[in-house]
Amino acid sequence: MKVLIPCFFVSLLLLRSITAAGSDTMTCIQNVYLSNGEIQTVWGTLEMEDIEIGAFHNDTRTIEFKHSWSKADFSLFDWKFIDIFLRRYMDNTQKLLRKINEELGIEGSYLIQAWAGCSSSSDDYEGLTYRVAKDGEDLMYLNVKEGVWVAGNASHSQGFQRILKKEKAITETIINILMIYCPSLAAVYSALGRETFARKIQPQVYITKTFNPDKVICMVTGFYPKPINVGLWKENKMEDAISTMTLPNGDGTYQITVLINVHFLEQKSVYCRVEHSSLKEPLIVHLNKEHHNLIGLVVGTTVAVVVCVFGLACFVYKLYKKHK
Repeated sequence: MKVLIPCFFVSLLLLRSITAAGSDTMTCIQNVYLSNGEIQTVWGTLEMEDIEIGAFHNDTRTIEFKHSWSKADFSLFDWKFIDIFLRRYMDNTQKLLRKINEELGIEGSYLIQAWAGCSSSSDDYEGLTYRVAKDGEDLMYLNVKEGVWVAGNASHSQGFQRILKKEKAITETIINILMIYCPSLAAVYSALGRETFARKIQPQVYITKTFNPDKVICMVTGFYPKPINVGLWKENKMEDAISTMTLPNGDGTYQITVLINVHFLEQKSVYCRVEHSSLKEPLIVHLNKEHHNLIGLVVGTTVAVVVCVFGLACFVYKLYKKHK
């Protein structure tokens, strides 16, 4: 029986004796949503250096590759193997989780998440990770070196740990994948996607007051890759904020906006703090120094739009006069 590890198995056919320059991190993230012991949906992603290169979902039972190089040379036989594995995986996972539900008496719905990670360097054993969460709380993790499960702080952590200790075959399978297959696969993707992983664009940060004097927003744009941490801070403490999703720009980069409520008399100490893989250290922009940048950006954009609209109107008018 195999559990929580489809990302690696569906990619084992890509293994090659390729040595990648440098070292990159590969992560497989899987989500399983259950209701009364029955799997409702399963979805997951395969990432290298925070860049999503593959995804799967049990509704379609197929793998979606996000980059042309990430599919490599899968043949029709490979795809049949993947399809067979996914179906068996779904059945085996459901049997194990149903068993856990029955033994622990878990009722209702919950989400299981698993993260498995390794480095493209076969010598980086310290980078081998396998963690599991339940409804966003640490459920347990696998100590790869010692081959033991360590319980977390989530409800039923002890119960999950006790049951997994008995499943020796599952533990051995996960360890073998992390120590043997995962680094080899990461090396393949690291070599094939070297140009993509090397592309890092630093974010542009603009912080300003809104028309409401008690609101401050921070707009971060033009960055790549997508993962980023943005927060608005006051007096060295991060404030509760409202944030948009990370959205794509037209040039392949991304943007995100964060807003907080803070009295205008307390805004002198407000600053925007940004963490991104393109930065060696967090980027901090204070409101009282840089807030005019966003205003200039908005004004400049507005002027550009007005000019474009005016130009279009002139063109239409001339065209109308020509054919009148």
